[in-house]
Amino acid sequence: MKKIRIIIYVIFFGVILLNLSGCQNNIENDEPYKVTFVDYEGNVLKEINCDGVGECDITPPQSPEDIGQRYFTRWSVFESDFDEINKDTVIKPIYTLDNRLVTIFGRSIYFYSFFIMTGIFVALGLGLRETKRTGVKKDDLIDGFLWIVPISIIGARLWYVIFELDQFVGGGFFPSLLRMIGFSSGTLDFSTFGLSGLAIHGAFVTALICTYFYTRKRKIDIYKVFDIIAVGFIIAQAFGRWGNFFNQEAHGGIVGGAVNGTMNLSVDQQFNYLRYTLHIPEFIVNNMYIQEGLHSYAVEPFTGYYHPTFFYESTLNILGFVVMLVLRRYKKIHFGELLAFYLVWYGGVRIFIETMRTDPLVFEIFGMTLKSAIVTSTLMILAGIGLSVYIRIRRKGMDYSTVDGSWF
Repeated sequence: MKKIRIIIYVIFFGVILLNLSGCQNNIENDEPYKVTFVDYEGNVLKEINCDGVGECDITPPQSPEDIGQRYFTRWSVFESDFDEINKDTVIKPIYTLDNRLVTIFGRSIYFYSFFIMTGIFVALGLGLRETKRTGVKKDDLIDGFLWIVPISIIGARLWYVIFELDQFVGGGFFPSLLRMIGFSSGTLDFSTFGLSGLAIHGAFVTALICTYFYTRKRKIDIYKVFDIIAVGFIIAQAFGRWGNFFNQEAHGGIVGGAVNGTMNLSVDQQFNYLRYTLHIPEFIVNNMYIQEGLHSYAVEPFTGYYHPTFFYESTLNILGFVVMLVLRRYKKIHFGELLAFYLVWYGGVRIFIETMRTDPLVFEIFGMTLKSAIVTSTLMILAGIGLSVYIRIRRKGMDYSTVDGSWF
């Protein structure tokens, strides 16, 4: 009993101490303080001196100018929180991120292309590391990489063009063709060249078709190559989605949703939900502040914070990549089953993401409007299940126990 009383006393006094410390935090500061608004470079825009006794009228200066392709989103303290300021405070402007990595002689290299290429070469590096454990020759892998990857990029472009044909057709055959291959002006103006629309499903399907013919020609076990492709694809996609982040595209709907053309949450509530409820890093949240109609009013009907679906998908892809590495160490996994896992995993991930996307590729059939990615992902899941069953029945004994090593 004595021990129980001691425990009760400790808990009782602990609660009292916590309550006292909470009261201490509520004591208001009655000392004078200054609120300073600065620009991006730290230059003072406005100073407000407060006596600390009565209410202080804190009004921000005119919004600072945009910096290149970065636009002003908000001040580092939301206006709704100005009344809570009771000490010297410096308030800075928050901008979106520049989507350009570097500009050389007036020509910009964008993060979009940088992350896509980074993902591709990371996939190649992983594939080369795996060749000695599967019996696939490095030269064969590199040769296949050099011609399959460019064709797959073309496949990704064509897939996008097919479902967004209205964007490219107009003004005659050659202007339409030029827009399809990347000349947005419809003329041979290289300053307007760029593949601003790619669809990963098109790249994946094209890669599998090319791999089929390549492995037959080189007399390589296609299932071993399929596994190399699957692991490479999922990590490459995890990198590639960050290019969408810098372009502020492929995002979800407005945080909190909207009813009858009105957002359900205020802008600061949207920020707090992403930052403190979902615990998404602040630099990501800041760049998810998107101006109304940036791409189109159907995609961005409001100015506010949008769901970073790129981040959700990239995170889930990395998780799937880790699972595949673990499966690779399990000797009972058959060659080709990593591809089967990829088909099921990424199919499920993409269906989940597409339910939030505001800019899906769609098509109509039998009077119904369907999302291309959801239909394709559903077929991927079915194909993955079917492939795994086929491998288990028809390729008994062709598993990773026949080779040594792992991805690590």
